[in-house]
Amino acid sequence: MSQLRFNHAFAMMMAGGFLCAYVIPPRITERAKGKADVLLYPIAKPVRGIADWMSGKWGAKPLPPGESPRGDSAITAENIELKQQLVYLLRQYEELRLVEQERKQLGPLLKYFKPVTVIGADSSVNRDSLSVMWPVSGVDNAIGTGVMWSGGLAGRFAESGRVRLVTDAGFVVTGEFGRWENGNWGALLSNLKASVKGIGNGAMRVEHLTVKEAEGLKPGDWIVVADTSFPEVFQNRLIGQVESIRPLPSKPLFAEIIIKPRTDLKRLREVLMLMK
Repeated sequence: MSQLRFNHAFAMMMAGGFLCAYVIPPRITERAKGKADVLLYPIAKPVRGIADWMSGKWGAKPLPPGESPRGDSAITAENIELKQQLVYLLRQYEELRLVEQERKQLGPLLKYFKPVTVIGADSSVNRDSLSVMWPVSGVDNAIGTGVMWSGGLAGRFAESGRVRLVTDAGFVVTGEFGRWENGNWGALLSNLKASVKGIGNGAMRVEHLTVKEAEGLKPGDWIVVADTSFPEVFQNRLIGQVESIRPLPSKPLFAEIIIKPRTDLKRLREVLMLMK
């Protein structure tokens, strides 16, 4: 349509509107009321259909019965709570996975020991002990009974629900030194037993051997159980490894040998109680 024809049509529409509003009597214009909808139907119908489809796809959905609209603050609080629950569950899963890995290392030990969950560690200075789930059926709960962990000797059962660790101040166990070389185990300091004493803070000490007797030792050497007060299944189980060797300050002729377990025993997730 040319510009001229459009202007003519626009002028005619404006003139018609003027006549309908101010010249033609209302009784005549009322008859045409509603007829304009018929003229616009071919355009209005598809537009309305598109609008309804878009509203159904992206528009606000009706809430399920019993629910009411929530504000942004309520939704944010719920998201934070869900994230906290997710972190907690992921942590629980990781701990269970680590426990499963530790149990796979036990092998035949599970024929003699029962895993017991640790619920906490003593926070007192120089007191190294654990609290375990108690009571537990089917285990030897006599005071002084040996307690293991997946990597060696943990300590002794003290009283209901408490395990005294080998690193606890005053704890004593007899052991023998040895070393792994090229995949072979070899005993050290033949015919010499070591009295291993707990000194707290995750460590033990041997201080009755002379510097001469201890000269064959080096950091990383093992010390294993050689104590007749423990049953046979405990013998030759790892107590710890040599951390350092030096002359004892108060007795320079004697060696101070610091021993530490292969892990922080206060962080154990479970211990192994001897079954009856």
